[in-house]
This record gives sequence, C-alpha cells and structure tokens, in this order.
Amino acid sequence: MSKSPPEVERFVHQIVSPLTALQSAVDLLAHHYGRSNDQRLVNLIAALQRSTLRIRQFSQQLTERTRLEDHELVVRIPINLYQAEPSAPASALSAPAVGVEPGLAVLAGTTELDIVEQSLAAIGWQVERVSTCALGLDTARRRRPRLLIISDEMTDIDPIACAQIARTDPETRDILVVLACHQPMAGNGVPQIDLRQSPLEQLRRVLMLYQRHSEQSVPRILVVDDEADIRQILSHQLTDAGFVVVTAPDGATAMELATTQHVDLIVLDRMLPDGDGLQVLQKLRTTPATQLTPVMLLSAISALDEKVRSLQLGADDYVVKPCSAAELAARIRSILRRSERESSVNPISRLPGNVVIEQVIHERLANQQSFAVSYIDLDNFKGYNDHYGFFKGDAVILHTARLLAEVVHWRGDASDFLGHLGGDDFVLVTTLERAQHIGQAMIERFDTTIPYFYSAEDRARGYIFGRDRQGNPCRYPLLSISIAVVPVVSARYRQPYEIALRAAEIKRQLKTVTGSCLMIDRMK
Repeated sequence: MSKSPPEVERFVHQIVSPLTALQSAVDLLAHHYGRSNDQRLVNLIAALQRSTLRIRQFSQQLTERTRLEDHELVVRIPINLYQAEPSAPASALSAPAVGVEPGLAVLAGTTELDIVEQSLAAIGWQVERVSTCALGLDTARRRRPRLLIISDEMTDIDPIACAQIARTDPETRDILVVLACHQPMAGNGVPQIDLRQSPLEQLRRVLMLYQRHSEQSVPRILVVDDEADIRQILSHQLTDAGFVVVTAPDGATAMELATTQHVDLIVLDRMLPDGDGLQVLQKLRTTPATQLTPVMLLSAISALDEKVRSLQLGADDYVVKPCSAAELAARIRSILRRSERESSVNPISRLPGNVVIEQVIHERLANQQSFAVSYIDLDNFKGYNDHYGFFKGDAVILHTARLLAEVVHWRGDASDFLGHLGGDDFVLVTTLERAQHIGQAMIERFDTTIPYFYSAEDRARGYIFGRDRQGNPCRYPLLSISIAVVPVVSARYRQPYEIALRAAEIKRQLKTVTGSCLMIDRMK
C-alpha cells in the first residue's frame, strides 16, 4: 500500500471540504423543511438532494484518480464513466418534529431570565424561580423538574460547575440542564441558549433534545474540523440527532478540550491547519485522560492504505466525507454502544458493571415491575487482601463471581441479572422468592469452599492476624458473605440510587452479625 503525496491530500481536501458543508446543509434543510406544506420548498429540497448526490459521485471519481506527476496534479477519468444515467438519489426526507409535553422548569437567575420564563409559560410550562445556583440544585433535588436553566450571571457557584454537579448527581442527572448565556461558553459540553436572541426556537431545540433523552445522559461529542461551516453544520446535525456538541478548529484546541472536559467521542478531521489529524490521534492515544476515548476519523481520502493506517493508530472508525447526517449519527451511536459495553465489563469477573446495572434497574422501575435487588459483599475482605496480597484477593473475587453465576444459573431464571459493582460488591436483580433461594444456596456454597483459600494453619485456627484501619493489631475471622435483599415496588422507589441507599442501611445491620447471613428488608 502506498501513501498519497501531501500535494494530492491537500487537493482532495480543497474539493471535499466545501462539498461536505453542502451535503450537510442540504441534509439540514431536508430534516427541518422536507415535510413542509409549501410544495415549492419541498421540490427545491428534492432538487438540491439530487444535485448534491451527482456532485458527490463526480468528486469521488475525481479524487480517486488524482496523481502527482512531474510537479503537476493530473486527473485521468475514463469517458465511459459518464455515459450512464446518474443513479437515483436516496430519500433523505425527515419526519416532522413532534411537540414536547409541558412540565416543571426551575430557573436559577434574576431578571435576565424573565424572557425565558415568559417563553416557557407561553407553551404551557410551570416555572419556579430561584436566585442562586445552590437553591437551583436544592430545588431540583426536591421538586424533580424536567428542566433546570442556570444563568451565567450566577456567582455563588460557577455556573458551569453547577451544571456539571447537576448532571453528575444521581438525584438530578435525569434532568435536562441548560446554561442561559449572554455569550457562548465554549468547551463546557452543556446545552446553551443565547440570551441575546429570542429563546423560543432555542428552547424548542433543547426541549426536543430532552424528549429524546429524558431517561439517559446525553452523549457529548467533540467535533474537530478546520472548516467553520462544517463545524457549524455538523454541530447542528448532531444536536438534532440527540447529542451535545463542542467544537474545535485545530489539533491544539482539540487536545485542550479533550483533556479538560469530558467527551464521549471525538470526530476528528484528517487534515488540520496545525498538523496531521493522525498526529492528534496518536497524542490522544498516548495521553492517559483520552487514551480510551473513542475517535472517529473523518477524511476526504478513501484509499485503503489510509483507512488501515488510521485504524492501526487507534481510530475506532474511518468515515470518508462527505457522508450523510444519518450515517454519521448511526456510526457514532454504534461506537458509543460498543464502548459502553466494553468499559462496563469488570476486568476480573467479566460481569456487567455499574453502567449496565443501573440501566437494568432503571428499566424495571420504568416498566413498573415488582422485583428484588440483592446487594452481595464479602466480610473481612480487607484483612484477607492485606494478609495474602491482591492477587489472592482477586482470586477470591473471581471465585465468588463464578459461584454466583453458577447458583443463578441453577436456581434462577433467564430474566435474572447478575452484575459486579467492583471490588467485593455484587448485585443480583431477580424476584423476591428467587432472591431468597439463590442467597441461601450461595451462602452454603461459599462457606463450604472459601476456607480452602487460606493456608492450612490459618484455616485450622479460624482467623488471620492483621491490623485494622487505625493500625492496631487485630484478628480477622475467615471470609463470610452478606446478602441484603431489597424488595422493590414502583410506588416506593423511583430511582436506582434510592434502592442502593436502602440496601446500605440493611448492610450496616448485617455487619453486626458474625458469619454469612441473608437479610430481607421488611419495611412496609
């Protein structure tokens, strides 16, 4: 495989960049106005789609046949390529936007948010005003609104920090958080409305975003491209597709944003004004803060060797531009799904981790199912780990995971879910009846096998010597297992963290019991 000369790459870039902007602009027009009642507008958009497709086909032929010969760029295209009729365009018309049901909005700000309050009230929303960021957080936790708007004039807490707290705290992270700004605040990853403009259309966009993602966090995408038009259009397209977008015009800015702000995926242009996009990719892969962040490379170069080279350097996908908004969004979602699965799997037990556990519990709550959650952890594990070392400690965790998986397989049901929170903590989602049977069987299997992870001397003695958290000499009994079972009915619990809080109370009671034990929450 041979690499294209830099002169050819620049030539291809000059052709494909404006074409990408054109393709994206046409996609946006089709998305917003393709179902218009104005037939002339619909016909115009259809003509633009057909013409854009023909230009795209021609440019692909042009760029694939460009060569550098004697300091000149030469393009050779067979005539027979253009004797056939152009292929019919694919339909790109989008469904009309649907309305958003009104709800409660909390506005943290003063008079600068009056126009926002009026706009929300005009479309049926209930609005509660507070004067500080702290009150905004407290009210959001208490009232559980669908929307929290924070003014950039707040001073008790930095508005961006306040928004990040709200998006992280399990009590508020399902709320759509928006910054109301007098000037755009770049790089923060939080949806914004510009107070210098009419808020109605801006509110419509963010509320549509909420409707699509009210039950999950919104992925944040960093778009890196040197063309301002492409950055702007891609930002609009990805926002319409349900993402939060931040942008960077060059590699240096991209590295700064990627290392200082959390992003879920980076869309990286191959050609950048301050260097090669592949160089930025290599920096991302060698920087601890970004080495696991998925990267999609956008390039005007379709050569196989370029794709292979990019993937070998760590790109998660390679997309030749111009590409449609639908394809780009679909590829991003595919990468995010794969990344979430891989990052959530516990490396020791290979069981699903925190993200998937929360999703499973959230789905059962949303379906208003009655179920039970068993929180399982080991007693005296710290003493064992300190005494025998973390390799032996990891072996005990793996043994526990395998026992749980076997017991769930034989005593459980296909609908039961087993996850690993981390360390010596596991979660089982099942029915109350099966939680009791599985728990008792697990205690029996664990107590029978765990003594053999000790030396013969320690096993015979029944304890090991160690030190407590204050450094005082102490004795640690042999490992035992505690299982706290929380029956769940939708009327009592609304969020997974509420179930975890109740389980923590039961586990504190279990820690006062010597030996393995199962306790069921009997709270009415």
